[in-house]
Parts: sequence; C-alpha cells; structure tokens
Amino acid sequence: MADDSRDSDAQIPQRPKGPANIMPGGTAHTAGGTPADHEPTYFEVVKNLGPDYYLNFHRRPCVRDSQLVGIGAGFAGGSLAAILRRPVMQCCHVAVFSWLGVSCASYQYCQYYRSKEKEGIRQAKELMERKRASIEAKKEARRKAREEQERLEEERRKEEERRRSWSHWFSKNVRFW
Repeated sequence: MADDSRDSDAQIPQRPKGPANIMPGGTAHTAGGTPADHEPTYFEVVKNLGPDYYLNFHRRPCVRDSQLVGIGAGFAGGSLAAILRRPVMQCCHVAVFSWLGVSCASYQYCQYYRSKEKEGIRQAKELMERKRASIEAKKEARRKAREEQERLEEERRKEEERRRSWSHWFSKNVRFW
C-alpha cells in the first residue's frame, strides 16, 4: 500500500507560465494567444524600405522587360484611341492604363516563370546530388569488391606457395608419432 502512495506522489511537470506555442522573437497570436502589440501599416513599411529600394528598382529581375512591354502597350493603346478619334485626355488615360495593366501583367508573368525555373533548378540540383551519391556508392562498392578480390587472391597465392614448399609436404607425409 505504501508503494501506491509513492506512485501517485510522483512529480508532475508544472504548466508553462506563458504560451507554449511561440517561437523566440515571435508573437503569441497563434492558436488563441494574445494579439501582437503593433502591426505596421502600409505607409510605415514603405517608409522603412529606404531610398536604395526605390533608386535600384530598375535592377530587379523582370522589371525592365515588363516596363518595356508596358510602354509599347501604352503607346499602342494611346495610338489606337487617337486613331478612333477620341479626345486627347481620353487617349492619355487609355495609354497610361494600358501601360499600367500590361506592365503589371507582364511582371507577374515573368515572376511566375522565374519561380517555375527556380523550382526546376532545385529539382535538377537534387537529381544531380542523388546521381552523384549513387555514383559514389557504386565506386565505393567496386573498390571494396576489388580489395576483397585482391585479399582472396593474396590468400590463394600464399596457400599455393605453402603447398609447394617442403614444410607442407613434410607435415603431411612424415609423422614421428
């Protein structure tokens, strides 16, 4: 009966004081935790990006190509509106919105295909790593087989030499007892 009381008095770990499902540096907003103190607004994020972000915009992938395509589309849209004898302001609006829409669409299209290409490169790297590991495993297996073959050949050669020697004949054929 004394053993039963010891089992029930076993130490139970204490419950954590804070939410257990947060990572260091994270917020406790997951799984019903407390909400984050301050969520940054769009304008705060834009201000924090800094001038280099905006001054080097043209150097980012896909931006140059999408802008060139958009400029062409804006010129074509504005020209088409002028050919259809629309007022000048309407032609300008058509040109600007054509440029904006086609540039955005072209940029997204380019980014989509870039992500597909990155995924393909990642898969190719994985395939090459597996292939390299397979080749290395085959080389290692051939090396071990060659070493084993050399060891067996050496043992066979030593046994052959021992049999050809006088001591082998003597131990087999001459008995003193």
